[in-house]
Amino acid sequence: MPEIKVLPEEVVSKIAAGEVIERPASVLKELIENSLDAGASKVEIEIKKAGRGLIRVHDDGRGMDREDLRLALGRHATSKLGVFDDIYSLATFGFRGEALYSVFAVSRLRLTSFRAGADSGYCLEGEGGRVTAELPAPPVKGTTVEAADLFFNTPARAKFMKSDAAERAHLIRAVEEAALANSGAAFRLTIDGAEILNFPVLPGGRWENLKSRAAAIFGKSVYGGLARVEGRTEGMAVYGFVSRPDALSTTRANQHYFVNRRPVSSALLRQALYRGYGHMLTGRHPACALFVELSPGAFDANIHPQKRDVKFSSENEVFKTVSNTVYEELLSKQTAEVSLPSPGAAPDVPAYREALSSPPSAAAETGSLFAAPAASPEAAAAPLPPAADWRSHDLSYLGQLAKSYLIFESGAGLLVVDQHAAQERVLFEKYLEEFDRGGVRVQPLLVPLEAELSRSQMETVLKWRDWLKTAGFEIDQRGPAAALLRAAPSLFYFTPAAFAEFLGYLSEVLGEPEKAAEDMKRSVIATMACKKSVKARDFVRPQEALRLMEDLKRTRDSYHCPHGRPTLFYLSGGDIARRFQRSSAA
Repeated sequence: MPEIKVLPEEVVSKIAAGEVIERPASVLKELIENSLDAGASKVEIEIKKAGRGLIRVHDDGRGMDREDLRLALGRHATSKLGVFDDIYSLATFGFRGEALYSVFAVSRLRLTSFRAGADSGYCLEGEGGRVTAELPAPPVKGTTVEAADLFFNTPARAKFMKSDAAERAHLIRAVEEAALANSGAAFRLTIDGAEILNFPVLPGGRWENLKSRAAAIFGKSVYGGLARVEGRTEGMAVYGFVSRPDALSTTRANQHYFVNRRPVSSALLRQALYRGYGHMLTGRHPACALFVELSPGAFDANIHPQKRDVKFSSENEVFKTVSNTVYEELLSKQTAEVSLPSPGAAPDVPAYREALSSPPSAAAETGSLFAAPAASPEAAAAPLPPAADWRSHDLSYLGQLAKSYLIFESGAGLLVVDQHAAQERVLFEKYLEEFDRGGVRVQPLLVPLEAELSRSQMETVLKWRDWLKTAGFEIDQRGPAAALLRAAPSLFYFTPAAFAEFLGYLSEVLGEPEKAAEDMKRSVIATMACKKSVKARDFVRPQEALRLMEDLKRTRDSYHCPHGRPTLFYLSGGDIARRFQRSSAA
């Protein structure tokens, strides 16, 4: 008996579906792209049971006749390719002819379409890749695809689905991305009978529609901090919105990248965006809706099964154009209220522009993506010693430096304290103690704080509402994308901006509450302490400084904030004397 066997078509179809269809949002993305490729000016989407029950997409595109309808469900059936080399000149989203075939393989499908001039519309019904009925249909312009009972015949795959809230968040984000990328088409999304998104086409062209959609998707607070950017080189255009340097965020949750209107997850584009800010980021992240338009032959979208990543034929040119566009546009928009420092160490802009022309190495992409330039040898100083015995000395408060650092006389030396890092440590341990005892002290707010999020972020936050209540936070929903904070742990003071940042962090980082590791939840607590404690550049009165140090003495680790940064360092009398080339402090 031969050991090599040809797989049955049923098995082949399920394997193909596994490559293309990762989750309900993958189905929705493919169906939306098919609608747009068919010339749709309006796409209506209906979702039930987080996509498991039903994904229905109706468009007003060209439609298909009876014969095309039959062919559309076959493997490698496409209207977008004739010969292989067509791949390098495609202006459409789909081209492999696997989308409908893959969806059909793992769902109960109903495909209805009408092409202008035909006698009537036609409908095909089937399940698991097998057609069971062919019926006439009313002459309604366009195509309707209904995929029900997703993964009904692949239960093992269905087990890898996340919670309904998580899947809804992915579905909403798929529509948000499609609406941003295709401002000339209208989109409407309903989930379980409730309208979630509605983007009509407004008069005024691309920018007016892009502004309207960005405002709805990002929310007022994030959108209010965006600046329009636009640049062009030979064969390439870059445009969109990016955060002003004074409106950066703690997370990357609001970043959208598009290549020829295709949403992508591109490390190269992300690096180029960050390089455009230079040293203005200070560990924070920009929001963006950033579009790159170039010749179809200048990139390859076939390197990823879901076409989420692309490879550029000229990576340096793409990197240089994006980073220069971001930098020069931000520089041109600086105002007296928002001072925009040069992102390079060299003072002249042409020199810095040249430095933008190549992407950093992969090793450089850590933390905030770009390491600061190494200090020159003559500027380097030996690391300062920790204050190993600072608790045993009396402290005499001398003052505050730069509204950020507290200076104390201690044991004939100087103790320098980062007031923000120290307060983080104190609040972190106090809150942990209350949390571990199961008795977090809660302070109801007389006036609830409100934070506006994107629809997809809101879905993610709602997953954490029950856990947050045990942690001292009472959060309600107002409308589809507004969260209300009605109560918070009494240790923390929230401003509206801090509350919005906390929810943005939560929506990006944590995933499923029931599956999150305890150390991950503890990192949330650390982040809360970081955002709510005394900030650098806050004035501190002498009695407040001394009380902070008494609190810091009682912590288990007084030397580090919850994120591992040092809270203080000590200069002994001898250290200071040596700086002045003296033999002693006398």
